[in-house]
Amino acid sequence: MSVPVTLDNYSNYEISNVYYGYYHYFFGLNSYGNTVIARYGKLPVLKTDEQKENWNSTLEELGNNIKDTVTSKYMYPHGEVVTCGTNSKGYFVILFKYGNVSESLINDIYSLVDNSAKQMGIQDIPVEFGYGIYREEIPLDSERGIYHWFGESTENLSESDIHVIEEYMKRKPEQLTNGSIATYGKIPLLRDKIEFDSWMNKRMLIVNSIREKMAPYMKKEQVISYGVGFTRIEVGIYENLSSEEKTALAKEIYQIIDEEARKQNITNVPVAFNYSGKVGLDEGVEETNLSASEESSREPNNSKNTGFDNNNNSSGDKPSKNNSTPGFSLLGSLTCLYGGWKLRKK
Repeated sequence: MSVPVTLDNYSNYEISNVYYGYYHYFFGLNSYGNTVIARYGKLPVLKTDEQKENWNSTLEELGNNIKDTVTSKYMYPHGEVVTCGTNSKGYFVILFKYGNVSESLINDIYSLVDNSAKQMGIQDIPVEFGYGIYREEIPLDSERGIYHWFGESTENLSESDIHVIEEYMKRKPEQLTNGSIATYGKIPLLRDKIEFDSWMNKRMLIVNSIREKMAPYMKKEQVISYGVGFTRIEVGIYENLSSEEKTALAKEIYQIIDEEARKQNITNVPVAFNYSGKVGLDEGVEETNLSASEESSREPNNSKNTGFDNNNNSSGDKPSKNNSTPGFSLLGSLTCLYGGWKLRKK
């Protein structure tokens, strides 16, 4: 088995975690950016699309075989595991919430996965372990508006509430949306709410600083909107431009954003470029000024896709419906508006 790498080395990981299509999850919560901490086993040689698709199906079957054990012993709310899935290289993926994950815990989980894989005739199963970025409400009783924020203490929850969380963690989350035109950069490891808020504020400063340079693109209606997403900066490019124009604009605008980010000592700033239709409303600039505290105050008190493309620039991924709870969807909508401007013309 491989020796776990340290967190100090995660920034050298070769795949940008801003490209959500690189990961596909079997059960647990969607992660909004992963940090790799260890890899075990050996990847199979997969030359054809059929081989890749069959291998992905095999890994999903493996996930189903270990699901009950993982959710009852190692998974939140009982343990540190939050998500199980696969990535585009062909690794089985186990993601933890950030914390003190020991090598012995990783070895225990790898043994569970490896033993189950051997029963399926698979030797030296390749497994990638990492930390995910999570912020989600789990519905305990949606009709009564009772939710549990992932990561909060579960000490005061009833046995029935714990059972609801267990069942929720067994579900398959829908695929997160990639940048439909391109994705760039890398999402940092966000350990807690303080780091979430700090990262939000840094991206707000970047968005504020590029407003003058973005004005010509908005005036020409090449760019329809831009602002701060959940963990990335989001840019909407007019959907009726040619694919060549969209790709060129994404590269050009990323250079503008990257230049401003570097002034704040941020490298590899994560940006997703998406298709966007024109907004045919009144002419003018609309500005949203939600602060991090205001955005938090709006949160409720309690909220088969196969891919083996290693290219971080996505050109054909269609948006997927977010399968989170109403409160979490609202949070996502707010953060997309947070700091964004739109030039609206008839």
